Amino acid sequence: MGGQISKERFQKHLRIGVRFDGTGFVLLNGNPLPELAADSVAELVLAPECIQNAKLRASLTGQKGILLLKEGSLVLCGVSRTMIDDIFAEGLNPSGPVPIHSAYKFVEVKLEADLWLQVRGDQEARLSSCPCKITALNKEAESLNQAFTLISEAYEIKRRSHSGNVFERVYAQNERGNWQNLDEFRLQAIYKLA
Repeated sequence: MGGQISKERFQKHLRIGVRFDGTGFVLLNGNPLPELAADSVAELVLAPECIQNAKLRASLTGQKGILLLKEGSLVLCGVSRTMIDDIFAEGLNPSGPVPIHSAYKFVEVKLEADLWLQVRGDQEARLSSCPCKITALNKEAESLNQAFTLISEAYEIKRRSHSGNVFERVYAQNERGNWQNLDEFRLQAIYKLA
């Protein structure tokens, strides 16, 4: 894939309601699932008590920590160009030099500790607190979520709310040197647990 990012990253996710009919999954109305591409990845969301094997249910509902990024890693927080007053403001890296195909401008953040993904089978994965430094603002944050909020407050001055999904708006380099968002890191980490 080189420095290019696949187009699939920018496509919307589709939620399809399904039910288990005793032998397989069907749509809620009983029709079969649509044909899916080979190697499609999805998440199955269900109540823990639906899993009949008690040992497996316990292992899926227990919390696990997975190392996502190491201390000293640099991440880029994406800020919306339409919410920025000055797209040439100091600290905003243009998306050109960094091989990320995105509508965002980027602000660099350095992790001051390891970043862990906390995974519980019955909940969505969450990021642990991780002290980090926003170099351009000369500010410290206790977590990536707080760092994103501080960055948004400083640069996205046209926004009313300064929260955002860091899984979608924060990018890091993988072991091959390619940039990907934390949601892709999250899915890969969960896949390795299986």
